[in-house]
Amino acid sequence: MPSLRIAILGAGKVGGTLGRHWARAGHTVAFGVRNPTSEKAQGLLAEPGDRVTIGSIAEALPDSDVILLAVPGAVVDEIITTYANLLDHKIIIDAANKMQTTPANSVATLQAHAPNALIYRAFNSYGWENFADPIYQGTPADLFYSGPDGIPQAQVEQLISEVGLHPVRLGGVDQADLVDGILRLWFTIATAQKNRNIALKVLAR
Repeated sequence: MPSLRIAILGAGKVGGTLGRHWARAGHTVAFGVRNPTSEKAQGLLAEPGDRVTIGSIAEALPDSDVILLAVPGAVVDEIITTYANLLDHKIIIDAANKMQTTPANSVATLQAHAPNALIYRAFNSYGWENFADPIYQGTPADLFYSGPDGIPQAQVEQLISEVGLHPVRLGGVDQADLVDGILRLWFTIATAQKNRNIALKVLAR
């Protein structure tokens, strides 16, 4: 797959971990954050080479092919409405979780404000630890996602694979709530086991 220009909104553990994977895979990664000069944000520049940049959200978005929403759930809808014109016509991966609301995803907000965007719900159902180390007993964990098929799907699946996970599509964007159900299942198991290093695998024969 050709190198992609990926904008990651958010400088937390999820966005930072995924960004490092994708930069090492040869993609250009632009982090967009509200405070680019913060210590946490500047720490993202530790990745060697010139494939990682950090700036404001408005600076990261225009030249991107793919956008990852990895901001706190409390602010994701505000960011979508503020930067809607820069999100439209892009491949958008919604990884943000609005844990106190139903649905937990921002698909409806994206569809209302960026109607021409290709929306995927992914990277929201595990903790960041699973992205840092996705291999369990020699086998990659499954990463469940939803979104359109076609060429953009192949690009999203490639990005999932480059993290070290195995992509499992649950259907179109209308199945985002089902992906959120995987989040609830993972969180319940992880809490009961007191262990966030837990992932899921589909077995078939």
